[in-house]
Amino acid sequence: MAWGVTMADGTPVLGNVELKGRALMLAVTSAERAKRGTALINDALAGLVGSPLTTIETVEQAMAARAEGLTSSEPAPAIAPEVATPLIHAMLDRQYRATLDEPVGMLGDITPRAAVQTAAGRHRVAGWLKHLENRSSSQLDANDPMATYDFTWIWRELGIENLRK
Repeated sequence: MAWGVTMADGTPVLGNVELKGRALMLAVTSAERAKRGTALINDALAGLVGSPLTTIETVEQAMAARAEGLTSSEPAPAIAPEVATPLIHAMLDRQYRATLDEPVGMLGDITPRAAVQTAAGRHRVAGWLKHLENRSSSQLDANDPMATYDFTWIWRELGIENLRK
């Protein structure tokens, strides 16, 4: 369970929306957020979704289910790797390309492009990229699209490929 989750730009995550088969699932941590999220989804999808079915799970119930290895929702259907991999890699390309021009906490809240302008910054960026690569490659399945993502282009674009070991 995660509390106080934020997006890369610091925006708090107030809920999670997931498409599972023909169902759109909204998971939130309060009745107020459920009402607000349901209204936003209904407005955005303008009649494309039916009336919501609501279940409430207390923190104690969620913790007990997690301890027993149970979840309240069905697992998402598997997507063939030949379909998932190019989609996920394209999404990561877009995300990382945008991140190169955004402040990064591990770099002292400056952008990677700005950080590589100094020798110390280049080494911090190399450490950051190694961190990203290690997290990506730590997937249990070596063929997972996250594990097979190639960061080479970022090193090259930032001009620090010589620091990659």
